Amino acid sequence: MFGLGSNLRIGIDLGTHSIKVAVVEKVGPRFRLIKWKCSEMYTGGEKYDPEGPKKSVAVPHLMKVLTELGLQPRKVKHLASCIGGQLVAAKEISSIMQTEIEMASSLLLEARKHIPLDGSETIVDYQILGDDVKETDKVRVLLVATTRKAFETHQDYLREIELKPGIIDIEPLAVLNAYVVHSQLPDDGVIIFLHIGAKRTILSVFGRRDMFFTRDLPVGGMHFTDELMRNFGLEYDEAERIKKTQGMNPSIERKTAEGAGLGLAERTTLEKLGDEINRSLRYYVKETGQSVFTHFVLTGGSAMLIGLDTYLSNKFNLPIELYNPFNQLDSRIPIDADNPYQMAAAVGLVIRGDM
Repeated sequence: MFGLGSNLRIGIDLGTHSIKVAVVEKVGPRFRLIKWKCSEMYTGGEKYDPEGPKKSVAVPHLMKVLTELGLQPRKVKHLASCIGGQLVAAKEISSIMQTEIEMASSLLLEARKHIPLDGSETIVDYQILGDDVKETDKVRVLLVATTRKAFETHQDYLREIELKPGIIDIEPLAVLNAYVVHSQLPDDGVIIFLHIGAKRTILSVFGRRDMFFTRDLPVGGMHFTDELMRNFGLEYDEAERIKKTQGMNPSIERKTAEGAGLGLAERTTLEKLGDEINRSLRYYVKETGQSVFTHFVLTGGSAMLIGLDTYLSNKFNLPIELYNPFNQLDSRIPIDADNPYQMAAAVGLVIRGDM
């Protein structure tokens, strides 16, 4: 087991479908991967719960993952984790440069205007991204907010197994951290990041000089699975297997509902995702005037969906990059990952944990 004096960094992405953990150590300017694990919480015929795993499910499973990795929770010193979903919001604004105390006070008011949540007590943080290239007396500021209830619930999950909460980031920034630390952002234009999870897809737009934007799209891996279950009369486990091995157009007989007649064809989940992306990018162009999108970067558990890259490339006429976060790390172990793309947030957290 890793001991008390360990200088290891631990990143935990506690998702709604699976738990991802990355363990690294800092070696000079580089990070070395020590161990990692991605473990699904729904196995043995259990159907995915779109509301997310209950505490009674998630906490024991997290303890099991840490035990399998040889980690003693009470001895973990450098921990970073993330929260996401509808109770998390982020927005970039422009602000005059102020002292730290003045900035914290004024940005709390700004956050309430720009990123309202549900009226609950709100926790707000910010980060200065750099000088505003359009207004020389101002700086770019990223506001991040969540409800106190969501924040404390996340901490409770960790404390339940005697983990001491460390850095708590938001999921979109964790994914971006994995990419920007060792990858070049374009001097002109912006990159579209799609982190395709089980319940939703996080769309983020970011470039060297242009406004950061992020939005949750209500389409994720579970919606693709549900479509296969409806169209082919499959049970959950079988639909999941077909999705991973054959995609959304499998070579099996399609189910025909009794009494089905003429009518408008239902839009596919892939088309719904494309529509949500298009709507978000049109909003970004309207708000910023920036319409140069260089390419898509895909991460998340459903990034490998067969045909997804081709569909996006054809619809938006842009190149697609499937981003493997392990490529940014040195490793002392062989990395044999069927789907490394789902580890992006965990790797981003563990790097963020060293900053």
